[in-house]
Amino acid sequence: MITMGAVLLAACSHDDDVTTVVTPGEPVAIAFDYLTEPYENTRAANGYTGIINAENNELYYTGFGVFASKEEGTLPDLMYNQKIEFIFYADGSGNGYWSYSPLKYWPADPTDVSFCTYAPYVETPGVLAAGTTGIIGMSSTTATTPYIIYARAKHPEENVDLLWGYSKPGTRTIVGLTMHHALARVKLSLGITNGSTLAVGSRFLIKRIKLKGNFAKTGQLNLNQGATGAPPVWLPNWSAQVLADKDADDDEDNVIIIDHNPEVTPASYGIIDEKGRYLPGLPNRWQPVGLPHLDYDPSDPDLKDNRTNLLCMGDYPSYLYLIPQADLTFTCVLDYCIISADGSTLTDYHKTTATLETPIHITPLNGNKTYDVTLKVTI
Repeated sequence: MITMGAVLLAACSHDDDVTTVVTPGEPVAIAFDYLTEPYENTRAANGYTGIINAENNELYYTGFGVFASKEEGTLPDLMYNQKIEFIFYADGSGNGYWSYSPLKYWPADPTDVSFCTYAPYVETPGVLAAGTTGIIGMSSTTATTPYIIYARAKHPEENVDLLWGYSKPGTRTIVGLTMHHALARVKLSLGITNGSTLAVGSRFLIKRIKLKGNFAKTGQLNLNQGATGAPPVWLPNWSAQVLADKDADDDEDNVIIIDHNPEVTPASYGIIDEKGRYLPGLPNRWQPVGLPHLDYDPSDPDLKDNRTNLLCMGDYPSYLYLIPQADLTFTCVLDYCIISADGSTLTDYHKTTATLETPIHITPLNGNKTYDVTLKVTI
């Protein structure tokens, strides 16, 4: 997953370049730097919903939360869930600066000062309504390990991404914070092996995809985790995951439903690629063009890449965002239809995991990583 540059800046002057000479003993305000690395689609619940990316700059509207300690491994006595927000200039240019209040200052000995951050910012959660997703809790002011408690979104059209960062500068300098994706990101693709069913000119359209497994419902993300190994590998430190029961009756914890009739609760907002999504109530001849008529064979070098990414939001590819866990197993049921070339016939198909492939098993499911899962169907 592409790392996301943290965009944090707090300073006393914003119009001119200022060179600061630090005199020993002189108070120095803590400031955060703006790192211009690329970042991709992000969503946030519990306070903000919407895609955050480099083009729309939605990060300006969400802000960040920061926990800072004078000594690493102690309570956050410099900052506790400090909101860093973007202040726009009044000239309408869209430019501005990142700030926070009240200003905090470096201690005399900055050697062991540590900064833990997450995005997007949420107010310290109190009593939340049942079913709230995203950040639903966080460590107390006396906890020596800053953390947040996170709940997975119930529906993929409400995908929630989560970012975290850690920095220990060691000197009284502007703090550069680079943030990384704390969740596992799953790209869902479809590989079609064409038998005799898909005739030339016919259309393959998906009605519903149902995934059922032991998906983690909630988990605790510890924010004081940095990079490991060489080169640096940023792996989020998750604990206390609560898993769904994959063998229980279908519910919103153990089932992820992707696209189905919007008249059925819960409704879908059309996360499947629009060219391959069946539209209930629309005449056959007006249905989308369907997914490409491509054969898929992972053992054949010429055919192994003939897959279609099923998920998108507008023009952007979309993903399932899942809490990392040691072991993830899920099955799939695929409902689709084939419309004849002349539009006169619509035939429905219902394929279970047994007719698709064996259950999908990912061990472990790591954060800050993208997994490419292919659903294989022979028609």
